[in-house]
Amino acid sequence: MSIDDVTVDSLEEENRDLRRRLAELEQRLAAYETASGPARVEAGERAAGTRGVGPAAVEHVDMLAAILDNAPLYIYAKDIEGRYLLFNRRCEEIAGRSFEEVAGKTDFELQPREAAEMYERPERQVIASGKPLQIEEEVPTAAGTLHVLTIKFPLVDAAGRVYGVCGISSDLTEQRRAEQENQRLQAEVVRMQEATLRALSTPLIPIARGVLVMPLIGDVDRRRAEQMLETLLAGVSARGARIAILDVTGVPRVGPEVADGLVRVARAVGLLGAQVVLTGIQPRLAQELVGMGDGLSGLVTRSTLESGIAYAMSAVRG
Repeated sequence: MSIDDVTVDSLEEENRDLRRRLAELEQRLAAYETASGPARVEAGERAAGTRGVGPAAVEHVDMLAAILDNAPLYIYAKDIEGRYLLFNRRCEEIAGRSFEEVAGKTDFELQPREAAEMYERPERQVIASGKPLQIEEEVPTAAGTLHVLTIKFPLVDAAGRVYGVCGISSDLTEQRRAEQENQRLQAEVVRMQEATLRALSTPLIPIARGVLVMPLIGDVDRRRAEQMLETLLAGVSARGARIAILDVTGVPRVGPEVADGLVRVARAVGLLGAQVVLTGIQPRLAQELVGMGDGLSGLVTRSTLESGIAYAMSAVRG
């Protein structure tokens, strides 16, 4: 066999391989030809990269196909009528459909009408404006809802005419789940902090069997008075206390709201069969309490915490 024969055989083999690869590309283009006329085929040729095809062009198409199918993104393209021109492997996986099944079809043929309209609206906006659009979408799938960040942009031919829309979506599902979990954890931390602050702002200390002390430091507003009432009632009930001492030595400012809150606590504790001893009363608070008249019934007062504790210990022993 001569060198010329070897060369001819090699060229024929390359030619056969090229024809085989072109046939595969033609099969993909066949899916477009039934969708519409020449404009549809032309758009399909653009998407497949087969116009003026030759060996270099085929390699170029193979390279682009590999990039599209292995990119960690959902990439698709549609013509101006919404018919699919491109549907990469990630799209096939999420949709459970092959490219051959969706090529030349619209979302209205593949999806429930509500979903199809959701996808169509931004695409029509892109076609009308000729400008890219970035949106965050929720995509229902068999495996659950995906959260994706999508950029949709117009496909323009050499004459400047828009012939379709391309969409590229990145999956944000795990990121959104992590954000939701972080928010849940933050809310739990805030709840625990609030519980800790409540405990610190209204501490309840058992000093003897049947005796509880709640030393108050700082201003007492309506919210803190409610916390004080809640904590004291729960403590008296849980421990079967007979006397609860409220020490207000550390309360710098008093007014009708503070006095009213103390009286309400005394009444509520009395309904549980216990008695409130109020210690550390300042002159201003004494005036406010006197002004409440009959509201002081059942409320024992002592000038200092020490004297209040002495009274309580004597009462529980007797």
